[in-house]
Amino acid sequence: MKRISWILPLLLVAACSSGLNRPEVSATANLDSDGVQRVTVDMHSYYFEPNRIVVKAGKPVDLVLHNCSHVVPHNLTISSPDINVSDDKWGWGSGHVRFTPTKAGEYKFFCHKDSHEKKGMVGKLVVEE
Repeated sequence: MKRISWILPLLLVAACSSGLNRPEVSATANLDSDGVQRVTVDMHSYYFEPNRIVVKAGKPVDLVLHNCSHVVPHNLTISSPDINVSDDKWGWGSGHVRFTPTKAGEYKFFCHKDSHEKKGMVGKLVVEE
């Protein structure tokens, strides 16, 4: 029982790491044989990896969501006049956010669960021509 008493707090601290001041981790989507740009997004406790995603306008995008914290629900939301998508992910398995960007620009994505966005769970989608 003593072993559990020190392991549990250690796991809780590790699971609750902040996403604030994390380095930029970028991924550029490649076009699959089916014409879809796919990027896997890992949702950790309060941060996304990658937190910068580059895609091309006019081509379908599939962001494959993996919740790496398993016990904490997360979400990926893009809310702008040009792109408005959202999907929740809880537990194991994959979720998806699918859309076709039409305009070049930079779009913020974030987790709208609880105060995750304030804890640094944000990223940038860069849409290029």
